[in-house]
Amino acid sequence: MAPSRMKVFTSTLCTTMHTPAFEFLSGSETHFYESPDRPGVILKYLESQGDAFEVTERVEDFGPGPIERVHKQDFLDYLKTAYEEWIEEGGHPNGVLPGTIPHYKVARLGKLKAANCLAKSGEYCFDLSAVITKDTFKAAWNAAQVTLTAAKDLVRAADEFEQSVEAGSATRKNPPGLYALVRPPGHHAQSDICGGYCYLNNLAIAAQWLIDQPGLKSKADGGPKRIVILDIDFHHGNGTQEIFYTAANPLYTSLHSIDDYPYFTGSALEKGEGEGLGFNINIPMPQATTNDDYVETLDKLIKDHVIPFKPDYVLVSLGVDTYKDDPIAGFLVTSEGYPRIGNSIRKIGVPTLFVQEGGYCIEKLGLNVGGILLGYMGKTGTTL
Repeated sequence: MAPSRMKVFTSTLCTTMHTPAFEFLSGSETHFYESPDRPGVILKYLESQGDAFEVTERVEDFGPGPIERVHKQDFLDYLKTAYEEWIEEGGHPNGVLPGTIPHYKVARLGKLKAANCLAKSGEYCFDLSAVITKDTFKAAWNAAQVTLTAAKDLVRAADEFEQSVEAGSATRKNPPGLYALVRPPGHHAQSDICGGYCYLNNLAIAAQWLIDQPGLKSKADGGPKRIVILDIDFHHGNGTQEIFYTAANPLYTSLHSIDDYPYFTGSALEKGEGEGLGFNINIPMPQATTNDDYVETLDKLIKDHVIPFKPDYVLVSLGVDTYKDDPIAGFLVTSEGYPRIGNSIRKIGVPTLFVQEGGYCIEKLGLNVGGILLGYMGKTGTTL
């Protein structure tokens, strides 16, 4: 029996506050693709699917602790005050964007911290898409709190699921799923640097919070809960990789495009370091990847790496910029492929939290995100 409803966690305090007017892409000024319109079209589609989804704007404030477990304090201090300092120093009111980024050949001899915001903007950002406006930090903070609220509810749903399995009223073929509909996204945000529309790494913050809970023990070994991060965004999650690169828990896995943004990470040779060696799995894929190619590769990743890890929870960086008509990315995946992807994730048999990342084809965004979620639930969606 498939789960009857999926709970959707969201809040306009994160989805509508961050509104840069433009970004720079391929050398030209263009509109900001990671726009506030994205959550709206996703929510509209989900609400059109009968009673398949239960939307809540209930958000708990977990305070700074979980965020500080993942992000460095100097970086957080910068994000809090960057826009105000930027304006005071004569920066453009659209938002903070770096003019100079410290290249390793320039910065190799010094460890001096930048003294003004015009310099800090390069020290704490690696590209020209992470515009910081007056409300960016508030939006990113609230996105992290929404994701943490969903993670806490994942614990409840997982406990109820285990009880139902033991009682014989549920099977592991249909585990519970939850969805955090948030923006700004997070998987490009590293411990002390923003970029790729990302400022705070929502999913990494939630994963670390779950691992840190002393009362939560893994059924595999009695230690902290074992977590698999499955990143299905078109772009490599350099931020999540960096944050957990030396950790054996969580297991980070990513399917992403070869030789595409962020360009300098995502190689299959990047396997982790120290205790994390072997717990970082990158699978770069060609841009000609089709529905069948993608699902076949995903199924193999699940069989070879995810299931042997014996996870208690799966956290999915849900990006649908893999779509064939995405304006800034895209494999050859069609809308018909997304329910198949969701179904593959369901077969892991583990309670799962989906956290929104990329996807910029507004016309099909709701259908494609909904396709993954409905596929996970074993359901078929309808078009608007």
